[in-house]
Amino acid sequence: MDASPRGGEADLESIWSSPGGPFCHEGEHAMSPLVLSSSSSSPGAGCHGADVAEATSVRFSPDRSAPGSSRESAPGRGFPSSSSPVLARPSMVLGPDFSPRRLSLGDSRQEGSPLTGRGFNSSPPAGAVEAVGVASEGAHLLASSLSTEVVETILHSRAPSTRKLYALKWKLFTSWCGRHQQDPVNCPVGSVLEFLQDRLSAGLSHSTLKVYVAAIAAYHSPLGGLSVGKDPLVTRFLRGALRLRPPVRPRVPTWDLSVVLEALCRPPFEPIEEISDKLLSLKTVLLPALSSLKRVGDLQALSVAPSFLDFAPGLSKAFLYPRSGYVPKVPSSTPWPVVLQAFCPPLFRDPDHQKLNCMCPVWSLDTYVHRAARWRKSDQLFVCFGPPKRGLPASKQSLSRWIVDAICWRMRPLTSPLL
Repeated sequence: MDASPRGGEADLESIWSSPGGPFCHEGEHAMSPLVLSSSSSSPGAGCHGADVAEATSVRFSPDRSAPGSSRESAPGRGFPSSSSPVLARPSMVLGPDFSPRRLSLGDSRQEGSPLTGRGFNSSPPAGAVEAVGVASEGAHLLASSLSTEVVETILHSRAPSTRKLYALKWKLFTSWCGRHQQDPVNCPVGSVLEFLQDRLSAGLSHSTLKVYVAAIAAYHSPLGGLSVGKDPLVTRFLRGALRLRPPVRPRVPTWDLSVVLEALCRPPFEPIEEISDKLLSLKTVLLPALSSLKRVGDLQALSVAPSFLDFAPGLSKAFLYPRSGYVPKVPSSTPWPVVLQAFCPPLFRDPDHQKLNCMCPVWSLDTYVHRAARWRKSDQLFVCFGPPKRGLPASKQSLSRWIVDAICWRMRPLTSPLL
């Protein structure tokens, strides 16, 4: 029996499943063209058009389980045997030659079926925020006739932390544009200024607004051949925000360096040979940080490998180099290597210079390197001292927390957990 090419319930009435389970209906039924979204082979890629498969006959067999059962075979896994029923012609199956129309960024699964009326959920999951942001920026680069390899190299020009921060800011901007029915990629500069004004009215500082502008400029299309961050109106807006809300800098330091150094010369930080691994780690991170004026990221890049750490004879100096391939986030005026000078020459290490020995970064570093060798599992200079990550490389967040704990110890009671 033939049905109208328009399809519908009336056309399929004779092949509905019976209440008793599987059925067999002899004959062929002409179906309406099947629309397959191109996103079916690239989860999370969105809809970029449709591929129309030619109309074909569909045959049902009593050997096949009801739709949705566990016995249903996965489509596109090979050709059926001669005895099995034909479900679709090869032209209807998206094979390996179907190329996704987006930059490959890993697995970004989304729930929903492209054949349902609801479609995909346009809001990405929390874990895929960075991938969504990179995809948006990569789409602009691909539109410039650049190859995929070139685009991927360009996207790695920013540090992972910067890409993640930009992606979070971009997500907030896209949410705002969605509420105001604006296109976040091609919206005019007035919409960007309205968003920045909304953030300024919410209490954000000038420095935070600059991060928003940098994130929007990374993904937004150029305005008049210029980046959003270089638009004259955006530049004047940021200048006005700085005048309206200047940064507040404390006139008095929140901590006294002399008080902290004095505390490092007394128990529980001394004698250094008998203190715990935790206190030794806190003290050793703080002293080189104060002596070298390096950022936490630079301290994390230091290594204990023989070619990256060297002590002068008599522990008069220490030479520290970053690991190979390390690129600092912000170029520093302090050159590499970091040279730590001993506060007290080896010949004068006597009880009269005990305080200088207690504050010496070279003496503390040498003690730390020898003791950490017992549990070290990485060649990074600073490693974790407590379970479950004992011996593993310490993150930048951990190093920052150690420095803060060492500075704030003077205000802690003697029953502090640091003991």
